[in-house]
Amino acid sequence: MKAQNQESSSKLKLTAAFVAESLEHSIKNNQRVEFTAVVSDSRKVVKGCLFVALKGEKFDGHTFIDSAIEKGARGIVYNKDYKFKCNGTVSSFPVENTESAYRELARHWRMLFNIPVICISGSVGKTTTKEILASILKGKLQHVLKTQGSQNGFVGIPMTLLDIREEHSAAVVEVGIDEVGAMEKHLSVVIPTVSVLTSIAEEHLEKLIDIETVAVEEMKALSFVAEKGGTIVVNLDDQRIRKAAEAIKSSDIIYVSLIDDTNRHAYSFSDAQFIRGSIVGVDEVEITGFGLKNVKFKIPLLGRHNARNFLLTVAVARVLGLEVDEINSGLQTFQSAGGRSDVVKMKDGTIVLCDYYNANPASVRAGLVLLGQFAKLGTKKWACLGDMLELGTSEEKLHRDLAHSLIKEKIDHVFLYGPRMRFLLDELQKLQFKGELKHFASHEALAEELSKSIKADGVVIIKGSRGMRMEEVWNRFKEREV
Repeated sequence: MKAQNQESSSKLKLTAAFVAESLEHSIKNNQRVEFTAVVSDSRKVVKGCLFVALKGEKFDGHTFIDSAIEKGARGIVYNKDYKFKCNGTVSSFPVENTESAYRELARHWRMLFNIPVICISGSVGKTTTKEILASILKGKLQHVLKTQGSQNGFVGIPMTLLDIREEHSAAVVEVGIDEVGAMEKHLSVVIPTVSVLTSIAEEHLEKLIDIETVAVEEMKALSFVAEKGGTIVVNLDDQRIRKAAEAIKSSDIIYVSLIDDTNRHAYSFSDAQFIRGSIVGVDEVEITGFGLKNVKFKIPLLGRHNARNFLLTVAVARVLGLEVDEINSGLQTFQSAGGRSDVVKMKDGTIVLCDYYNANPASVRAGLVLLGQFAKLGTKKWACLGDMLELGTSEEKLHRDLAHSLIKEKIDHVFLYGPRMRFLLDELQKLQFKGELKHFASHEALAEELSKSIKADGVVIIKGSRGMRMEEVWNRFKEREV
């Protein structure tokens, strides 16, 4: 499918006239100016671009307008209360709110393209699922646009959409929320044709309040697309998604489940709409459904949670017409986003699960299960955990609750960092945790103790919220091999 507009796809250009029309703005000159890109980060200004001066709590892009023009920006979108005199060679677009204008411009630009736009949302696993899917699609589609990193919010989403070009055959857009109403706003800009919801779990509870609110907000990603006649992929293994999806009326639903002895006979969907898989060995999944029968794939990241995410991507790939050989070909291009279930084997045989990019209760529990799966009989296990942030009034309870997972997975050494992890420390002490239990005041101290205590063939997980910068523990720990 190709990009379309009222004239011809070969003439699709991001002109000053298009920007003016999108923003309901009048422009008297420079209408034919064609912008090379749309940029909101002053450090990334390129010659001929349109610079959008965003204003946040800690920054104000308006202070960089002059610099952007000096670097070659040919157009400026700015808040109209900002006193700015534009010379005749630069197109100016004064607006009420630059962030809203940025999103509106992205929405209009996205509407010009008649390509599959896949929305990846959920409390856990968005970025990993997005990366796997974008890689798989390359097995058939030459040019696939994807969200860079975890740019999944009010700025990152329009940034991604404004990068769509005529050569793109599909776009994989990650959508994240941290407040009520955000999902609806994001979807109105993305306008997805396919929607994948990975999971529902405790996340960003400072504004989302509780798991029930999270569920309501996240499910909008599926209901929105279903109402528009698009395809939705339902993760049956998430009980909240499964239950809420029962209310969605659509004939274009693909159901996905990772089968084991607990749910082997739980569902009776037809093969045409049900993709089911089972883990084979350590790194393979056998999949049946949607034209596949007992087909084995090597999964790019280990762990049951990642196997389930892989199933979701296979469902989308099959919807878009990819065959088994194309899926496997695309998988060869996969590269981890970094700090997400990365497995590193060190010279002495120690295995480190670098899962430090982010954390919430569900992802920590999944990481501990993966840690247990890696450990051989008799192998010692270390869990290095930093605070889980943005959990609101539930933060104490949710940190304490991790104690049961640590005990269940028989973790031998628990090293903690951050003020909230003192709740977990206290809970483990109350439960008379039998392993080694320590809390550290710094990344350096934790890494030093880990280096001293770990034995050859040990297995370690390093995990924490983005703001805890647990990669510092890994960076210091790995120095021991230098």
